[in-house]
Amino acid sequence: MMAPLAREVHGLPGRTRLRIDEKRGDETYFTTVENALRDYPGISAVETNSRTASVLVHHIANDPSPWQRAEEQGLFHVPENEAEMRKMAPPISATATPARKARGPKPKAAQTNRTNWRPLLFLAWVGMGIAQAIEGNIAIPAAAAFWYAYLVSRENGVSNTELG
Repeated sequence: MMAPLAREVHGLPGRTRLRIDEKRGDETYFTTVENALRDYPGISAVETNSRTASVLVHHIANDPSPWQRAEEQGLFHVPENEAEMRKMAPPISATATPARKARGPKPKAAQTNRTNWRPLLFLAWVGMGIAQAIEGNIAIPAAAAFWYAYLVSRENGVSNTELG
């Protein structure tokens, strides 16, 4: 029997995360992998998660020998190139996940929706400041509301043309 396919999902020098999807949920398998890899020279730490089918390996940078030993022991196989990865990957079922509807570009109003809120936020804070000043809460609440209105206008670039 061939070793399960492990695909590298993230890698940094000295740190690699592998996914072994066909063994997802198999706690015994991932415990075996974790214990076996921990004993390899050049590997400082191993973390596995059977629910996500993930193996995180902290190792000596650019050392392919742990993957070779893992394959020799029948733990998993890390493909060397994209063609081998596609050849070994199981076929994708048409019913596995529903097809997503193709979406066109967002309408212009949706793309610029954030800028439309800036004048409203500015006016809301100014209004709150005025309301607090009328009630006599000038020291903190009114000053805070006016300060927030000022920050909204400065940070978000509210111009006079947008306000009136």
